[in-house]
Amino acid sequence: MSVAILQNFIVTKPERLEILGETFPFFAQYFKDNNFYINYNTDINFNEVYSIYKNEIFPQNLNFYNNLTRDWGKIVQSMLLDISEDYILIVPEDFKVVTKDKFYFKNLFNEFIEYECDYMLMHRIEDVKNYGTNPQYLPLYNSKEYLHVVNSSKYPGSCLSSVALYKKDFLNEFLTIYNTSQKSSRFSLALPNCYEWFSHGEGVLHSLVGNRKFAIPKKAVVQHYEPFGLKQRTVI
Repeated sequence: MSVAILQNFIVTKPERLEILGETFPFFAQYFKDNNFYINYNTDINFNEVYSIYKNEIFPQNLNFYNNLTRDWGKIVQSMLLDISEDYILIVPEDFKVVTKDKFYFKNLFNEFIEYECDYMLMHRIEDVKNYGTNPQYLPLYNSKEYLHVVNSSKYPGSCLSSVALYKKDFLNEFLTIYNTSQKSSRFSLALPNCYEWFSHGEGVLHSLVGNRKFAIPKKAVVQHYEPFGLKQRTVI
């Protein structure tokens, strides 16, 4: 079994294009054996972004789209139709690989399968919330060699994240609920923030998914990288 890498994003600011060119080569090398499914959600800088991806990924492993629909959830669910892999790693473009252990993700993924998990958060593992190491969370976990297993009812995260490893069937099931439900107007449908806010709140996530096995890595594979202090979650 293997993992598909999925991204749906825009890069309209010159500094962010520079960041992508800086971080993506190592990211692509680390996941070089995986298939990439990329939707670039704007025409701005399309040629530049496409050039970065096609120069770093084997042609047979790159599936590059330019679907301009302003709905993150519907785009991602439509992309699942082309993905044969049973597992999906969703990572925004402004994240970089922070482990130099080329076998770490493979070992982490193997435990994810072994313990029949549906979802694994990949963000804030060793920074911000420190979900993988913070002592306050450890009593919630059933710790293994590479990851912590946690019931969805005790999951310390506030929502389903757009930076995560998913079992494809679970992701598709949840996106069906998300895409057919009314959303808060706090965020545009074009943003992953809207997707995350949908399951945010005490008890909301568990009420949506029921009892599931979730996972938290013991150490980070990827981490948010924003050296210019820019945030781009909206389309200009």
